[in-house]
Amino acid sequence: MSLKKILIALVALSAVGYLFVRSARDARSEPYSVSAAHLRNWTLQLDTSGDADGPVVWLSPPPELPMNLFRQLFARQMESMGTPGQPGIPLALRSELPNDVAGEEVLALARDAGLAQATLTARCVGYRRVSNLGVTRQLYFVWFEVPGFDRFRQALAARAASGFAPNGLSPVLMMAAQPNFLGWMPVVVNQDEDCIAPVTAQ
Repeated sequence: MSLKKILIALVALSAVGYLFVRSARDARSEPYSVSAAHLRNWTLQLDTSGDADGPVVWLSPPPELPMNLFRQLFARQMESMGTPGQPGIPLALRSELPNDVAGEEVLALARDAGLAQATLTARCVGYRRVSNLGVTRQLYFVWFEVPGFDRFRQALAARAASGFAPNGLSPVLMMAAQPNFLGWMPVVVNQDEDCIAPVTAQ
C-alpha cells in the first residue's frame, strides 16, 4: 500500500473516531425527563444495617423514578452498569457522625427540617469517571435541590459538634455505576465539572 493510501486511511479512521465520540457526547447531554409526580412524596428512611460506609438516613423516591432514569441512561449509553439496591438520597453518612449521635436523632432532625414533605427539583444528571491502574470506574447520578436539606445539615452540625461539615455532602440520587458503587460517597457536586445533562419535569 502506498504512503498516500495509508495517510488517507488514517485520516478516515480519525474522522470516524471523532464522529463516534461526538455522537456519544451529544447523546449523553440530551435532557432527561421525569414525571413531576415523582418529585413529591419521597419518604424518610432510617438505616438499621450498621454499614459503616452507608447513610444513616436517606430520602427514598417513588419506585418508578429510578427505573425510568436508568432506562433513559441505558437507551443512550448501551452499557452494562449496576443499579443501587436501595435507591435514595443520603442525607447524612455514618462516617460523618460521632458514635454518640443516634440514628433516631438524625431522623428527627430531618423531619423537623421538613424533608418528609419536600418537593424536589432535579438540577442535572452528573457523571464521574476515574481510571486507575487499568481499571475504569464510572458513576451516573442525579443532583437535586431539596428544600430543607441545608437547614437539616446545619442542625446536624450543631448536634455533632466539631468534625461535621454541613457542605460535605450534596443531595444526589445514584443512578448507575460500573463496576459498583463502592468508594463514591460522599459526593460533593461541582456543577461545571459534573453536570452533563439537564432534567426536565413533565
